[in-house]
Parts: sequence; structure tokens; C-alpha cells
Amino acid sequence: MTTQAPTERKGTTMTTRKPNIPEDGITMEVLEEAEIRISRSFDAPARIVFEALHRPEHVRRWWAPRSRGEMTLCEIDLRIGGGWRYQMRTVRGDLVGFHGTYLEIDAPRRVVSTEVFDPFPDAGSTVTLTLVEENGRTLMTQRCVYPSREVRDLVISTGMEDGMRESLRQLQVVVAGLVV
Repeated sequence: MTTQAPTERKGTTMTTRKPNIPEDGITMEVLEEAEIRISRSFDAPARIVFEALHRPEHVRRWWAPRSRGEMTLCEIDLRIGGGWRYQMRTVRGDLVGFHGTYLEIDAPRRVVSTEVFDPFPDAGSTVTLTLVEENGRTLMTQRCVYPSREVRDLVISTGMEDGMRESLRQLQVVVAGLVV
């Protein structure tokens, strides 16, 4: 597994080896300023990946990392100006919620939305999701832009990378089950 870490030069990244992260096909790049870029390929057409990402009956099966808790709420109003809300109960019993608004939708290729962690309403991000299909495989890229580098670094320090990786591995199982 490789992750990307910022270098001293503005606008560049360098590849680093992060210990104890599995070779799972997921790339997370920490970019200059206030961005994170996450990529993963799926053996499925873009329309299937899009469905797995945006239909509540599928999202419930992959969004919450099983080692961390269970999804208790999944609401999706997939239209420009519509919203989404996800909530999970952690293994310690805490409720953790996220929500956002859809800003752009070009199904099944691109979705731009906001993402807000409920306890920090002023620290939301804008997430641009792209799905690029080639020869029956789809590359999913999420570009997350935070209000500042400090907010981005705080998000990373929460352990989000491990949870994200587990969720995306769960998403892979859901996508594989939708390919017929």
C-alpha cells in the first residue's frame, strides 16, 4: 500500500510506505493545501458502482466499518439540492453522524456533495466523486477539499484512513454481488 505525503514544495506529493496498511488497491493521497484524494478500482461498470454508492439498501451494507460499529440511519435524496444523512452506533455505544447536500450530479460519472461531521458543522468538506469506466472496470476517485489544512489534518488524525479502507473493502463486496 502506498500513501501520498506532502513534500516541502507546494503542490507536489511524494509516495511513502505506511506500515500495517494492507495491499488493498486503495490509494490515499494527502495533497498540498487542504485536500485528500482517494482512489480505488472495481471490476464492474460505472453504473453498478454508482448504484452501490447511492442506493440506501446498498449503502447500509458497506458504509459503516464493521469493526467500528453498525449503521443505524441511511437517508439519500439523490437530486441537486437534495441531501444525505448517515449515522452509526460505534462499538462503544456512541452515535456518529454525517450529512451533506448534493451540489452536482452527472450519473453515473460524477457527483459533487458536501460532507459534514455532525459535531463540527463549520468544518465540512466538498467531495467530488468521479467514476471512470474502461473495459468493464471502474476507477473511483474522491477528491475531498477541507476549509483548511488544519481541518484536513485533524480529519486524518481521527483514524479516518483505517475506517475508509475497511468501508471501501466492504463496498467491493457489495459491488461484486451486484455484477451479474
